[in-house]
Amino acid sequence: MFSSYTLTVKMKYERGKYNNFTGKISKIVLLTEFPELEILFKPAKGFFKPIHVSPPISKEAVYPFYERGVLREVSLDGEYKIRIGVPDELSKGIEEKIKNDIGVRTRIKVEGAILEFTLENFEKNEFKIGDRVKLCFSPTLLSNPFIINRDYRKFLPSPSAVFWIPYALLKNKNSVTPQEVADIEGRITETWKSRIKTIWIPYDTRKEPVMIGKVEYKLLRNDDETKKLVETALTLGVGSSRASGFGHVELC
Repeated sequence: MFSSYTLTVKMKYERGKYNNFTGKISKIVLLTEFPELEILFKPAKGFFKPIHVSPPISKEAVYPFYERGVLREVSLDGEYKIRIGVPDELSKGIEEKIKNDIGVRTRIKVEGAILEFTLENFEKNEFKIGDRVKLCFSPTLLSNPFIINRDYRKFLPSPSAVFWIPYALLKNKNSVTPQEVADIEGRITETWKSRIKTIWIPYDTRKEPVMIGKVEYKLLRNDDETKKLVETALTLGVGSSRASGFGHVELC
C-alpha cells in the first residue's frame, strides 16, 4: 500500500544557524523535487494524509530544541538523509523522475536565507520485522485515538497511542473503535527496555512539547498483519503532523 524511500541530500543553509523545526526543510526539499506530491499535503476531510517526511538525518535526526529555556539552533551544512513515505501508486513516477534530478543543484529562499541543496542518491527502503522491534522516535506528537485534539496529546508510547494512526491508514479510515484499539494492544506490547523523554522544540512562533526516545516492542502476534502495521509506522510515521516531519520512527 505504501513505499518508503531515502533521499541523500547535500545541503547548506547560508544563514548558518536554523532556528525552526527542520521537518519544514525536508518538506520544502521534497516539494521542490516532486511538486506533484503537493496534493497529498492538503487536508482532506475524513482521511489522514497518506504521506510522511522525516527531519534531516545525520547520525540521528537534526533539529533545534530548548535546553533549560535556551534555544539550541542547528547548522545545516553537509550530507543528510531524508526519509519519505508515499502511496505505492506514486512510486514508479517518483523513481523515474528522480533519475533526472540526481546531481542538480537547487537554490531556494527559506525564511529569509538561501537554502542550497543537491540530491545525491535515492533508494527504496526495505524493512525486516522480527518478533521484537526497537523504535527510535524523533520529535513525535502522539494523539489520543478517541480525542483528536492538540490539548489532549499523549506522552507515553503505548502500542495503541503509537500504532493507531498507521492502523487507520491501513484500513483507509480516519478513526478507530474501542475494539480496534483492543486489537492493537493484543498484537503489540511495549517492554521495559524504553528510554523516552519530553522536550520542547520551536515551530514557527510556538514552542511545542514533543516525545523523543527509544522503545522496544514485542509482537504478541507474529503474523503478516502485525508486521505490516509496524512497517506502515516506519513508512508513514506515527502521531500527528507526519507530513510536516513529526512522528518519524526508525529501527534502532
